[in-house]
Amino acid sequence: MLVCALTFGVADALLVHLFRSEIERRFDAELSAHLDQLLGRVGQDSSGALVIAGVLADPRFQQPYSGFYWQVEDQTGNRIRSRSLWDSVLPLPVDAPADGEVHRHKLAGPNSQQLVAIERRVTLPGYSQIVRAAIAADVADLEKSIASFSYVLLVTFTAVGVGLSILVAGQVWMVFRPLARLHAQVMAVRGGRSGRIDGAFPSEVAPLVEDMNALLAHSREVVERGRVQAGNLAHGLKTPLAILANAADALGGGEASETVRTQAAAIRRQVDHALARARAVAAAGLPGIHCDVADRVFEVMRALETLYRDRNLDLDATLVQPTEVAVDIQDIDEMLGNLLDNACRFAHRKVRIAAVREAASCILTIEDDGPGMAPAAAQEIGRGALPLDRSRGGVGLGLGIVRDLARAYKGELRLDRSSLGGLAAILVLPVATTAIDQTKPLRT
Repeated sequence: MLVCALTFGVADALLVHLFRSEIERRFDAELSAHLDQLLGRVGQDSSGALVIAGVLADPRFQQPYSGFYWQVEDQTGNRIRSRSLWDSVLPLPVDAPADGEVHRHKLAGPNSQQLVAIERRVTLPGYSQIVRAAIAADVADLEKSIASFSYVLLVTFTAVGVGLSILVAGQVWMVFRPLARLHAQVMAVRGGRSGRIDGAFPSEVAPLVEDMNALLAHSREVVERGRVQAGNLAHGLKTPLAILANAADALGGGEASETVRTQAAAIRRQVDHALARARAVAAAGLPGIHCDVADRVFEVMRALETLYRDRNLDLDATLVQPTEVAVDIQDIDEMLGNLLDNACRFAHRKVRIAAVREAASCILTIEDDGPGMAPAAAQEIGRGALPLDRSRGGVGLGLGIVRDLARAYKGELRLDRSSLGGLAAILVLPVATTAIDQTKPLRT
């Protein structure tokens, strides 16, 4: 549209200039014809004064202030004028054109008229003075014609420009409408409302849609295959580990059997950790993955209330409802299960969980009133610097699993001192694109 406006502007200025040049050329040609006629009639009488034989053919030279005037004068001030000038004279500028040369002037005429005059210097036969003859005419009609032409041209170009703009806008709308539908389909896939891109698209876009659907299907297949392989590996390892544990029990309570049991348990924990991390890495970033934090927290809390019923723990939750995070359900259950289980195991009486929204993150804080953890150990576990098998009672291993799962989903785990006196585990997870931004708390 900018190029069209610039093009039409240049074309308008050029056409107006050409029209003005042509009109002025014809105008000057008409004045030249009148000047030739005037010079053909100028002469002198018996006393040597300037006279004109008869009148010019155009009657406007006889009408007062008609806008058409002529004037002839010599160097001594002798002057004759057309009747149309009445009691006025043409204020010709001081000029000295060569004999026969035509000069053009712009003058102020009677009644504030704007005149264009052409003059020529000639030498009359038998007349001792050089004669200066001029024809002048009002250019008001000329300017009106140019202004009318410019207006018509402007209206025409404006109409054409508006029409072209509408046409271009329509073309752009028609061209980009399939892309808008494609964008909506992609957002549906990203938000988990659809598993593929459906609909008819133009031939230019169809290959892209096919490739994207193939990529989505391949991603789902890779994740599913990874989960199946992880499950098969876990199943394949649990049976030998169970056999080792049974064999150790059969050996009795000696040092060798205790070593076998300890190492088998360590292997089982390490396998669970590695499988959970592999599953999370496969699922992280897959379009459409989302789950509601409140639903998963309540589900895990119900299980733990049953498990620790004899402890009479006070479990309190303050959550933003709903808040969906871009995490697979199995993985968030794994993270919440480890954190809440640790809190319940070491709490004296109270466990508290809260979730808040901050920009594109959901921050879950799980606190207990237990003995807590040394700041140095908490920092080392958060950085991954503390070997997990050194942690008492498997706490470090559980926190390590949560840490690695959170990192796989571009989140993080921070450990701090709780206001209840124990440990505060702060879990930061990315919010899913389908999350609704609400701040209404939900308490249990």
